[in-house]
Amino acid sequence: MTSPSIPEGFRIYGARSPFTAKIGPLYYKADGDDFTYGFLAEEGHTNSNGVVHGGMLFSFLDDILGHIVWRSLNQKRCATISMNCDFVASAKPGDWVEARSEISRKGMAVVFMRGELLVRGERIFSADGIWKIIGK
Repeated sequence: MTSPSIPEGFRIYGARSPFTAKIGPLYYKADGDDFTYGFLAEEGHTNSNGVVHGGMLFSFLDDILGHIVWRSLNQKRCATISMNCDFVASAKPGDWVEARSEISRKGMAVVFMRGELLVRGERIFSADGIWKIIGK
């Protein structure tokens, strides 16, 4: 059996807060202005059923979507107003979990986002959220 590894081209995504430092390490890969984010599921990410805790999936996608909004606003501060999610399947230790996202609509005061998490190309989690633009 081969040990789990980080896919080629991904680098550590520095913790943006003390909380994200606790759920990491998180990774990113840049392709020009396009970024892909992911994390390698570890035992510390699991719940009592042995699968990645839903709170981990939610927290990871919330952080990544917030970062994408922040970048799209030329680094203006923003905060999650709401995020509705669906747990579709599970991830297990050793799985590479990758985020995919898109900005649905950007207004003067809020940004609407859609994102999903995938394992081996299959959706395990999806969410729609709204971010408030709160400053410079």
